[in-house]
Amino acid sequence: MRSAIICIGTELNLGLIINTNATYISEKLAENGIDCNLIITVKDDENDISDALNYSLSQSDLIIISGGLGPTDDDVTRKAVSEALKLKLYKDDKLDITSLRFIKKVLTEELKSRLLRQSFIPEGSIPIIPDVGSASGFIINLKEKNKWIFSIPGVPKEMKDMFDKNVLPKLIELTNQDNNNIKIKRKVLLTTGISESEIEEHIKDIYIEGEKLGIKIGITASPGLIKLIIVSKSKSNELNNRNIEIISKKIKEKINDYIYGEDEDLIANSLKKSILNSSKKITISIAESLTGGLISSMVSDIPGSSDYFLGSIISYSNYSKVKLLEINQDDLKKYGAVSSEVCKKMALSAKKMFNSDYSISVTGFAGPTVNEKGKDIGLVYSCIALPDGNIKIFENKFIGTRTEIKFRVSQFILNKLRIEIENSSKKLQ
Repeated sequence: MRSAIICIGTELNLGLIINTNATYISEKLAENGIDCNLIITVKDDENDISDALNYSLSQSDLIIISGGLGPTDDDVTRKAVSEALKLKLYKDDKLDITSLRFIKKVLTEELKSRLLRQSFIPEGSIPIIPDVGSASGFIINLKEKNKWIFSIPGVPKEMKDMFDKNVLPKLIELTNQDNNNIKIKRKVLLTTGISESEIEEHIKDIYIEGEKLGIKIGITASPGLIKLIIVSKSKSNELNNRNIEIISKKIKEKINDYIYGEDEDLIANSLKKSILNSSKKITISIAESLTGGLISSMVSDIPGSSDYFLGSIISYSNYSKVKLLEINQDDLKKYGAVSSEVCKKMALSAKKMFNSDYSISVTGFAGPTVNEKGKDIGLVYSCIALPDGNIKIFENKFIGTRTEIKFRVSQFILNKLRIEIENSSKKLQ
């Protein structure tokens, strides 16, 4: 079954905001083996929405509409869908509680009437009661055409909650019922520190092996994180599971050091698993320069990280490198703050200060300017100080915006630390 996405909002068409909803929905569809053949963005206009819906129905079986379900005058999705399908709008009283959920003061009749617009849905549709926000959604099944329409809010956090809980499970159910009860299973391998083209070069033969088993391998790339989506379609989930494991194993044999997790894993969560799976208690510390605390934040976002994360130093300026990490002024002048020499000393100083088993450090240029002659934006040094006193230093040239470079190096060094800890554990076994 083919799917289409319609995103509604004049601000999208004017380029005032990025259409992250389409990205989120299409990625979720791809991860679950659901083909998305069409994405349309339209302004808050009844005729445009109706035209987009009619065209999508001519091209696709599953239509996901995002946006235009709020209480304001430009929220016209309900009306547009009803008119396009020649259905009447009616008020579903059980939606009133959520439509009025954020009103804490005295409610005027005019405001109440406006908010209760969110309780109206097309006749014959199935209401979706929101857990987040006040805008209700709805589902329409056009039985004579065997088509489905899902209308959900456009506010990202409201959209994600309703899509994940109410729409995606139904989409998976419908696609599983299609094609003589073909079952769909998928697994997502998460990678960092490797480019999309490098991945394809390493696993090009596995694509062919996968096709023989009815498996498709997709790649979605974002800065610092590339997802390998393995989708299997067969008449049994047992066969899907077996085939996915066969292909996953082959991929891991090729690029295992770059794979840090599966599905929704965070790099810091994978690091935690490696630490807890070690045969002995492990502690870590961090010294950050260009990332400005991002690495520490990623590590401390994981519940239970206080068991192994002892602390960090955000030595963003040369002054803080000297005063907090005791970096020699002469070394800063001779090598520069962005250098392997300074990076090594940052890691060793943090390790000594916190008395940790491991310590990592990063220093580099995220842009848009460089204040050290002969060095370029994206140049980053990162370091791991090991329990035995040895150190490992990495020199990289990361590309992207300032934010992207900071995220890339954070992913990179946390993955390298994970690998070091896992390899050390294997040696002790």
